[in-house]
Amino acid sequence: MLEQLKQTAINRQQLITTWAEDNPYMGYNPTEKEIQYFYRHDPWLTVRKRVLERDNYIDQYELVENDRIIPGNTVHHIIPLRERWDLRADIRNLEVISRANHNREHPERNGGSVVRERYEAKKRNAKRVLTVKTKVNDELL
Repeated sequence: MLEQLKQTAINRQQLITTWAEDNPYMGYNPTEKEIQYFYRHDPWLTVRKRVLERDNYIDQYELVENDRIIPGNTVHHIIPLRERWDLRADIRNLEVISRANHNREHPERNGGSVVRERYEAKKRNAKRVLTVKTKVNDELL
């Protein structure tokens, strides 16, 4: 049974990777706000639940890499969301992994996301209003 589960996970990863290579993405870079909105609304919540049930809450990363069955409760995009926005709710691009393995898959999340830090810095800078002081030249009036 373990080998069958492992082979299913490997096949899923190969299938979506091959499909993505054959169907190049024309590109759309979502904003952080769009990403957060997506994760909090129905299309994601529905597909997330389906993926958890499909994978029986088993960490697919641990299954493939270490031949171990451990619980997982994080739904992970095989091809990252920021790279392929069009696959954000595609069940073929999703797998269940544990929080610890999700952090390994996304090292930028350890100690804070690089993307999040850039977003926050951009947001802080957007609040700053640059002003230029001018003086009226009385001689020209």
